[in-house]
Amino acid sequence: MSKVICIANAKGGTGKNTTTFNLGAAIARKGKRVLLIDNDSQGSLTKAMGFTPLNCKVSLATLMCQALDSPELLELGIKQAILHQNNIDLLPANQKLSGIATRLSVMQTTASMFGEQDDIQPVYVLKTIVDMLRSQYDYILIDCSPHPDLQMINALAASDEVVIPVQAHYLDAEGLPDTLELVRRVRAAYQPNLFVRGLLLTMYKGRTLLAKAVKEQIEEDYGTQIHVFAQPIDYSIRVAEHSAYGESLLDYAPDCPAAKSYAMMAEEVLSHE
Repeated sequence: MSKVICIANAKGGTGKNTTTFNLGAAIARKGKRVLLIDNDSQGSLTKAMGFTPLNCKVSLATLMCQALDSPELLELGIKQAILHQNNIDLLPANQKLSGIATRLSVMQTTASMFGEQDDIQPVYVLKTIVDMLRSQYDYILIDCSPHPDLQMINALAASDEVVIPVQAHYLDAEGLPDTLELVRRVRAAYQPNLFVRGLLLTMYKGRTLLAKAVKEQIEEDYGTQIHVFAQPIDYSIRVAEHSAYGESLLDYAPDCPAAKSYAMMAEEVLSHE
């Protein structure tokens, strides 16, 4: 049975898809079977892995529609949707996923107003898909958009753990309580076993006083309650470059500090098996 980890933050620009891609690549290098799920209608993770979202005829949106309307087609749909890149599998996303988020909202509103109950609750559609995939992988990582909507709630409700990337900047760190509050609400209502695996500092410029101060503040505010990953992800131009080549940092620039940081992060994640 696999471990499902959601990479989430209710704020943009914190390095969620970069973390999903490179943490997945680092775990796969340890001989684990890894699936990445792109849960963002912009398809950023799909693009980073070298695929064109518009060309993905069967995507996460397709599978969520099947889960709702034609569950008998879901097993075949999953086989058709999964893409392969080196030693990692990907469940891609494209703009069609934004329509799913709208549909889920309508379903939830209708159920609330009229007491109607569908076969699948709106918050558990992604979980239905993930549960069918658990036996095939050791780790499933879910990348999320920065919007605290039903799509993100679906990802959290389908997960065992959540990793929260935080850019080493005061304004980004200030958004952290909102994400933790969302996790608390999902845990209380939908997934009681959801665990915060840790906070990950990204885009870290270790030589600057600002980055050091943010790191110290986060460790002081949260470190006694929530794990803070030991090695921040160092800022590097290679981080911006590697996705343009459809390669992970570990393949594109294995000697850069950020690649080494993700390898160390993977070691921490694997140590909790």
